[in-house]
Amino acid sequence: GTGVSSIKYWLWLSSADVSPKARRLVLSAFGGDPLTAFYAPDAELKAVEGLSPKDAAALERRDMDRAERILDECGRQNIETLTLQDARYPDRLRNIYAPPVVIYVKGRLPAVDEEAAIAVIGTRKATPYGLKMGRNLGYQITKCGGLVVSGLTAGIDAAGAQGALRAGGAVVGVLGVPHEQERGSLAED
Repeated sequence: GTGVSSIKYWLWLSSADVSPKARRLVLSAFGGDPLTAFYAPDAELKAVEGLSPKDAAALERRDMDRAERILDECGRQNIETLTLQDARYPDRLRNIYAPPVVIYVKGRLPAVDEEAAIAVIGTRKATPYGLKMGRNLGYQITKCGGLVVSGLTAGIDAAGAQGALRAGGAVVGVLGVPHEQERGSLAED
């Protein structure tokens, strides 16, 4: 993986209040190195082709507080961070339009690039029948050799993940941008 000193700069870019496009543009402009971007003069950040003034201003603040909090929390919860430059970062994810610059791994990272990955998603306000079917789908996908991908939200997403785990399989959780007030509930699910 990436060294602790370097990971701070990946976390800075990942957690900065900018668009996914801005992250991609900055990495491209600074040779794939967020540390170089962090220490670049403001004029160089402003000059990145396609970067909005709002995104440039957010990056120019060079706020490391969020990155430090994420690093501490990952240490406390034994969560591994993988950056776009890590060899273990899944190619399937690396090749999407705007891949996350950092992914977080708790436990064993499934063989995302080799397995049939199937998303189980649906309403948060599921009926008992819907929840039963969600669990059954997750279970059957796993038993047939598939990898369940879930948003891990309440309802069908969580039911699919539960089914996969009951079958002894792995689940890849794709979380949206977490809001401060949601962090506690995500950690408990």
